[in-house]
Amino acid sequence: MTTPNIIVIQADQMAAQALGAYGDQAALTPNMDALAADGAVFDRAYCNTPLCAPSRASMMTGRMPSDVDCLDNGDDFAASVPTFAHRLRKLGYHTALIGRMHFIGPDQHHGFEQRLTTDVYPADLDMVPDWQRPLEEKLQWYHEAEPVFTAGAASANVQQDFDDEVIFKTLRHLNDRKRANQAAGSDQPFLMVTSFIHPHDPYEPPKANWDRFAEVDIPDPAHPEVPDAAEDPHSHRLRTMCGFDQREPGIEDVRRARRAYYAAVNYIDDHVGAIRKRLEELDLAKNTVIIVTSDHGDMLGEKGLWFKMSPYEQSSRVPIIINGPAEVVTPGRYANPVSLVDLAPTLLEIARTGSDAASADGGADAPAGAASAIDEGLVGTSLLESARREATGELGPEDRDVVVEYFAEGTYRPQVTLVRGDCKLTLCPGDPALLFDLAADPDELVNRAEDPAYAQTLQAMREELESRYDLDHLEEHVLGSQSSRQLVADALKVGTVRHWDFDPEPNHGYVRGDFWSAFRFGKIPAVES
Repeated sequence: MTTPNIIVIQADQMAAQALGAYGDQAALTPNMDALAADGAVFDRAYCNTPLCAPSRASMMTGRMPSDVDCLDNGDDFAASVPTFAHRLRKLGYHTALIGRMHFIGPDQHHGFEQRLTTDVYPADLDMVPDWQRPLEEKLQWYHEAEPVFTAGAASANVQQDFDDEVIFKTLRHLNDRKRANQAAGSDQPFLMVTSFIHPHDPYEPPKANWDRFAEVDIPDPAHPEVPDAAEDPHSHRLRTMCGFDQREPGIEDVRRARRAYYAAVNYIDDHVGAIRKRLEELDLAKNTVIIVTSDHGDMLGEKGLWFKMSPYEQSSRVPIIINGPAEVVTPGRYANPVSLVDLAPTLLEIARTGSDAASADGGADAPAGAASAIDEGLVGTSLLESARREATGELGPEDRDVVVEYFAEGTYRPQVTLVRGDCKLTLCPGDPALLFDLAADPDELVNRAEDPAYAQTLQAMREELESRYDLDHLEEHVLGSQSSRQLVADALKVGTVRHWDFDPEPNHGYVRGDFWSAFRFGKIPAVES
């Protein structure tokens, strides 16, 4: 086979538990389920922070948010930090981003050769948290309870407009890659990242998707009761920040919001189906790897919480489904914990597959260290390697830790979480430790931190986190970063304002220059059935 094309499809706030492939009987996700049926499914995949911008920066760099100093949704992502787009571009891939990536700062490409749309949210320093500010004094961009009360179908809204543009540009870009290779007489592999805003709140899906759930029995939250404030103050801070301490959704509000969310996931699934269909039409499917994932999940009313920002499973777990040629992807379900920092090394392994991969990577005659330079700085492990080692029994669920960080709004101090095997420990200075045994207690209802039977586990996991983090120093760093960024943000609003938002280049892909050559270039012959 030749070096595979790679398509990463990312949804925003799409929880693993809301997909049929992950066991949800109410989900209508036939296209993602089909990818999972003959692909690799990672049942315990986590984001490395349950918030959009830092999660995406971490995913793209293969490093933890604290390592790339991207702490929250108002933190600029440094242009000098290598991403998987830089790395694959160096290996000879054409790289394109279509849709959302929540880059903050003046670099809105981060290694992508092309970017075909702007983003939904601004690229400026508009969302800088303030740990010195009482949560009751809300900043205008905080999540609000309102979307839970107003959920339902919409004929049009900002998010639908955006995702409709994203899928249009995605299908057009696949045509363009086929055209370019056709004209060149050789196939340059491509990386296309297509990133949607759905099913992110507000929960307002298209009516067609909403209507599909008219007769579907979507379960209510299994445990809507709010945890005890003395044991879990973080959940209460999140509720205060969003206004749920003042306004509690009734059961009908909850059901409408959950139906709208499931409908929005179904809308994403429609787009996954459209992408797969176009690949077949262009005869690209047999040599393309498709990866489906998300930046974080959504609590959807569990424990009285909505949206993300929580270390609980519904917020911090994400789907990761990899489907591709048999030479690249070994189908199966994999139970060992993995995370989004594993995506970058996964893409590098895929990019080195195929008859032309050696020359792209420098080959046998490459200078010493050439390949390792491309891998330098990555802290994750290829998901394909992880799957192979799990299948052979070489790697068990306790042999590799997953870490989740949170340094944004809704807390006053750094929060870090360690997943080791079946256990999950969350530490935040000033808060009680939270230790859950996910095998015995998958709904995270019983805190084992004071249980003598878990004393050794608690000590070992605490020591691991404390060896990785100096939380006092980290707190000082976060506070200093917030202060300096707020000063810059305030200053940039004075006088002439220059926004960092990406402005896509106009499309000149029709008849320009040589009249008949434009028509010949634009034609892609239909594949004979």
